[in-house]
Amino acid sequence: MSGSIIDRRGRRRPRLGVTAVLATAARTTAVLATAARTTAVLATVALAATACSSGGSGDSGGSNGKVTLSFSWWGDDTRAKVTQDALNLFSQQHPNITIKTQYAPFAQYGTKLATQVSGGDAPDLFQVDRSYQAQYSSEGVLADLGRYGSVLTLSGLDPNFVASGKYDGKQLAVPFGQTTQVIVVDTTKLQQLRVPAPQPGWTWPDLQAWAQQVHDKSGGKVAGLADPGGTWAAFESWQYQHGKKLYQDGKVAFTRADLESFWNFTQGLAKSGAATKATVTATIDGVPADEPVAKGAAVAEWDYDSVFASYVGATKDQLEILALPGVDGQTGMYPKPSMLLAVSSRSKHPTEAAELLSFLVNDAGAANALGNGRGLFPNTQVRASLAGTATGATKQVYDLEASVESSLIPTPQAPPKGDSDLLAAMTRIYQGVTAGQQSVSAGAAAFMQQAASSITS
Repeated sequence: MSGSIIDRRGRRRPRLGVTAVLATAARTTAVLATAARTTAVLATVALAATACSSGGSGDSGGSNGKVTLSFSWWGDDTRAKVTQDALNLFSQQHPNITIKTQYAPFAQYGTKLATQVSGGDAPDLFQVDRSYQAQYSSEGVLADLGRYGSVLTLSGLDPNFVASGKYDGKQLAVPFGQTTQVIVVDTTKLQQLRVPAPQPGWTWPDLQAWAQQVHDKSGGKVAGLADPGGTWAAFESWQYQHGKKLYQDGKVAFTRADLESFWNFTQGLAKSGAATKATVTATIDGVPADEPVAKGAAVAEWDYDSVFASYVGATKDQLEILALPGVDGQTGMYPKPSMLLAVSSRSKHPTEAAELLSFLVNDAGAANALGNGRGLFPNTQVRASLAGTATGATKQVYDLEASVESSLIPTPQAPPKGDSDLLAAMTRIYQGVTAGQQSVSAGAAAFMQQAASSITS
């Protein structure tokens, strides 16, 4: 694997591939040093604290029947606490199994995992992002979970959603949470500007007019929307709204004209002030506390509902989440695995690892401990129970998901190998376009050349 990994918004993050990790280590270290924030420091400290005892595929623990599993995932110290609470419940039920965790921020996690995989020392159980799901699946890194039906139960999960973890007909990963794309709106600032909030069923022209109104009413100080032109996920939904796709049978299904249409629209927003200007757009990094909404540079932002609580925690303003604007009633939204869980094909204890996986996606106690920080809980019956008692930001997410459930399109297959290269190109090329360094047409042509060389299957 080469190129980069992505954050939750489909934006570029440096990624070390299984075969390229050593050759690019120095460059990645420099990038991460610039990008890391306080959360990164906290999580990296935790990673270092556990590395000496948790690296690799576990150990037998001797002949006393005890097993030690390693479990690796990305996140911050907040996620670490709720994850450990869930693992403590599992340990109470399985006193013979010891779980040693390791975690890091998203970019560092991808680097660490690639290093472990390339060295044949992957954790027993670990999180997988869809951007490199196909890569790991095709390289034999992930165990066939169909072999562990005696301990792994998936009947409580939506079968179509579970299928997103399949590769070549084999269940190699299981969704660890469900999320979907939304628009996060700062309703406090809308009230201050005396601009009404968008209404359900809105269209792209509605968004354009509304965002322009925000800009004009603020005297040009606030944009209506953080420019989504460099966000791969936004282009994906744009395609679905227009009855098209990104990929079909592992091949590119979008055209230069498709991309030009999307970028012409987002550039129109940016040039009129309805969307953030180039200097602000370039700072978008996937961290809610650093995003235009939290900084007061925009009233709305494109993101996933699984991180809505982080937006709420990053501002004192009241926030709302809305379904995406659509085309002829089609929003292009779908149930997306926020992340998946997989067992290493080289694990010494795959049965126990699969048992832990089953607990994390099915158990009501685990669901209560984990909350919605990774998206809606996979087991649908447990999820329904939690929805009935939800409050605050969590209730807002449940309410939004319930309101759009009937209109969601089926979860598409995981993207093919090379997809992460296009995620990187999307951000890089669009930054040049929005900065005026090249035209939309020239940028789209350059992007299609990258697509032709990256997606070859």
